Amino acid sequence: MSQASLPEPSSPGQRARLAMSSFPEFYRQYWPRLVRCLVTQAGDSRWAEDIAQETMLAAIAKWDELLTYERPDAWLFKVAIRRVRRLEAQARERCLVPEDDDAAAGDLGIAASIDVWAGEHLDLIAAIRSLPRRQAEVIVLHHLIGYTLAETGEILGMCEATAKTHLKRARDRLQVLLHDDHVPAPPRPERGQPA
Repeated sequence: MSQASLPEPSSPGQRARLAMSSFPEFYRQYWPRLVRCLVTQAGDSRWAEDIAQETMLAAIAKWDELLTYERPDAWLFKVAIRRVRRLEAQARERCLVPEDDDAAAGDLGIAASIDVWAGEHLDLIAAIRSLPRRQAEVIVLHHLIGYTLAETGEILGMCEATAKTHLKRARDRLQVLLHDDHVPAPPRPERGQPA
């Protein structure tokens, strides 16, 4: 059967699974998005690549099972966000989280060295990092990664209405922090591409 005669995939999850012919393809598609997500979420940018790599190792270990998931990519972000929150909690318990502005500025320099997009959006990253945890997670998953509010809520273990509330509060706060009429967001994935 030729590719042209295949029916159009009916869901983003099905499109995501069809686009993944192998783990290397999955890695290629989701590595940059995962690192960007973690750079905006982690208090320490050096953690972003480490956590992304650990998450990808977990994904390859359960690759066959992931292929049966509706959204294997959603699993990736759920696991990564949980890992960054766990690491931050451990760092706070050990008093390893710097609280001064110089450390924050230096960390944004690290973020810029990790990813070109991060280097071009340092103000936005700093603003997102200043948001309450759930607001930061929702705005990044929805605007940066491209998930719907329902998918975002599912990833974070909340209902869609709660995700919508966090999104509104995050947008309102970012408008104040960025002194802009609109909150800039990176381009969303092209139609037919997994979010």
